[in-house]
Amino acid sequence: MKNLLHLFFTSFILFPYYQAWADSAPEDMVLIKKGCFMMGTNKIHDYLSFDPNIRERPNDRERPVHKVCLDEFYLDIYETTQEKWSKMKLLNNSVYKAPKIAVNQIEWEDANDYCEKLGNRLPTEAEWEYAARAGTTTEYSWGDKMDRNYAWYGGNSGHTHHPVGTRKPNPWGLYDMLGGVWEWVSDWYGEFYYKISPLKNPKGPSNILSWHVIRGGSWIDDKQFVRTTIRYPGLADNTDDFWVGFRCARDLN
Repeated sequence: MKNLLHLFFTSFILFPYYQAWADSAPEDMVLIKKGCFMMGTNKIHDYLSFDPNIRERPNDRERPVHKVCLDEFYLDIYETTQEKWSKMKLLNNSVYKAPKIAVNQIEWEDANDYCEKLGNRLPTEAEWEYAARAGTTTEYSWGDKMDRNYAWYGGNSGHTHHPVGTRKPNPWGLYDMLGGVWEWVSDWYGEFYYKISPLKNPKGPSNILSWHVIRGGSWIDDKQFVRTTIRYPGLADNTDDFWVGFRCARDLN
């Protein structure tokens, strides 16, 4: 009986500690809890067209607004820095070089391989937008107007790259979800994928296409291209993705 009481007392003391440890996020990651949100926008914005004879075109790729529900996942607090990239003994082709600046000029396969080597993965496009919105429904996670305190973009960057985490975080503690560098996600780019997107954990088009999606805008872009819902096809050629970096996600199990 005495031994049973001792075992019960020990279990009672240790269990809360174990539970806290089990629920803690990996280093430099945040737990993004499961939930549903409305993805996309009904607002009209113009995109620069790939056709040199057409200057702009509407943002049909961001519509329609549709409901998405996601399981829990972890996400990096910061964009992957050159310091972390170099620790993996990888070639650093970044235009501006400094340990705390986000690694950039990164091709999708290299970003994907990096995350996988750490037991992680790239976030899906839906996961990325869910995290960037952080429970909000406004144009940005902080409101409907650009606030230079939250993002490095063309209006405040001084035309140079800045270290990660030097602007304010969004409500879920994530830095530089907008501005900084464009971020790779795992999905193939589908111009009208939102029209057929499933409700639960969408992963993008199932067929292999030419590009993967990039999100968020960069420090060199005008504010109309630094928004929660903006999405572009990321070109694989390094000469065309100078300002593309990434952050990793991880499944709970």
